[in-house]
Amino acid sequence: MTSIRPMTILSLALLLMLGSLLPAVASEFPPGEFILGGTNKGEPDSTRVVPVYNAQPTSNWVIHYDPNTPLSEKWEYVHRIGGTIVERIDELEIWVVDVPEAFGLNFTFDSDVELVEQDFIVSVAFDNPPNDPDYDRQWALPHIQAEIAWDDIDQLRDITVAVIDTGVCMSHEDLVDRVLENGYDFVDNDDDPDDVFGHGCSVAGIIAANIDNGIGIAGFAPNSSILPVRVLGPSGSGSMADVAAGIVYAADEGADIINLSLGSAVGSQVTKDAVDHAIEKGVTVIASAGNSAGALPGYPARYEGVVAVGAIDPDGARSSFSNKGGDIWAPGRDVHTTYLNDGYKALNGTSFSAPYVSAMAAILEGMGSELHLDGGDMTWTCMRQGACEIVPGS
Repeated sequence: MTSIRPMTILSLALLLMLGSLLPAVASEFPPGEFILGGTNKGEPDSTRVVPVYNAQPTSNWVIHYDPNTPLSEKWEYVHRIGGTIVERIDELEIWVVDVPEAFGLNFTFDSDVELVEQDFIVSVAFDNPPNDPDYDRQWALPHIQAEIAWDDIDQLRDITVAVIDTGVCMSHEDLVDRVLENGYDFVDNDDDPDDVFGHGCSVAGIIAANIDNGIGIAGFAPNSSILPVRVLGPSGSGSMADVAAGIVYAADEGADIINLSLGSAVGSQVTKDAVDHAIEKGVTVIASAGNSAGALPGYPARYEGVVAVGAIDPDGARSSFSNKGGDIWAPGRDVHTTYLNDGYKALNGTSFSAPYVSAMAAILEGMGSELHLDGGDMTWTCMRQGACEIVPGS
C-alpha cells in the first residue's frame, strides 16, 4: 500500500457516534511527462457522485478507478480536475483527493472512473460521559464465563487482533509484550500508533491485558496479540478513507481478527470495499453496533459479513444507548479497562462490547472453532453448546 498525505492535518470534531506499507511521500503531481495532454471526453454524471448529507464531510473526495486503469491516466484525471492527492489505497484502486472549493460536484467520468464519493468523519463509539475512573470491577468477565473458558482451554494457536482505533497505549504496564511492533499510524503517517486519546488503549486492554500478573485488570484472550492501527486522531475522530486504509493494512499484515470500535450513521463504498478485502483474506471483522439507541447497527457494523455487537448492562438487559439489530450482545456498561498513563477507567458504550467479542473470537479461533451468532447474549457456554439467551429489550 502507498499512503500519501499532505503535512496539514485537518482538525476534526468529536462526534457522539463515536501487503506492506510504504513511507509517506510528497503529495505533489509526478513529473510532467506523466501528465497526459489528452482532451476531456468525459461528461458530468450525478448518479456516480456520492455527496454526504447525514454526516460531517471532510474536504476530500474518494475516486474509485477501474482496476485496468494505467497509472498515468489516474494522474491525468486528478490533474484535470485540479486535485491534490491526499491518500492512495492501491489495493482497492482508490485515490483520495482534495479539490478546490469552487469545483463543487463537477466530476466527469471516462471509462476509467467508476465512482466518486465524499469522504466524511467517523468517530469512536462510546457513551458520554464515562464513569468514575477509579471504578474497580470487571463484572463482564464472570458474565461471559471467562473463568470457565480459561479452565476449558488447553493449548491455543496465537491470534493477532488488529485494533483499528485511536491507537494503543504502546507502553501500558498491563499490555507489556502484548502489542506488536508492526502497527501503523494513518493520522500522522508514521510507524508510531501510540494512543493520545485513550479509546483504543481501553479496547486493547479488554482483549489482551495480561492475566495473573498482579497488575491492573485481566484481558479475556490470553493467546491474543494486538496489532495497533491508528486511524482516529487526538479528538477521537478521523476520516472514513483512513479507516478503510487501516482495514486493508491490517488484513495485509496478517491480522486474524479486526476490531472496529467506531462508527457512523452513513455507509461508504470505500469502507465496504475494505471490509470485503479483509473478509476475502479470511479475517473476522467485528464492529460496535453504535450508541444511538437505533433499530439497526451503524456502519461499518451493518455491512454484510461484519459481526455487529450490541451492549448489555450488568443485569443482562440491553443498554439503553445501544443500537439493536446486531449479531451478538456483550457487556458494554461499567466496563473497567486500561487507560492512558498506566491508568484504568470504567467506560460505557458498544465500543467496549466489541472487544469482548473479538477476545472470544480469538480464543475460539485459537482452538479451531468460531463464534456462534444468533443475536443472543454471548457466554462461553452458548458459544460452545448452542443457543444464547435472548437479551431483554433487544
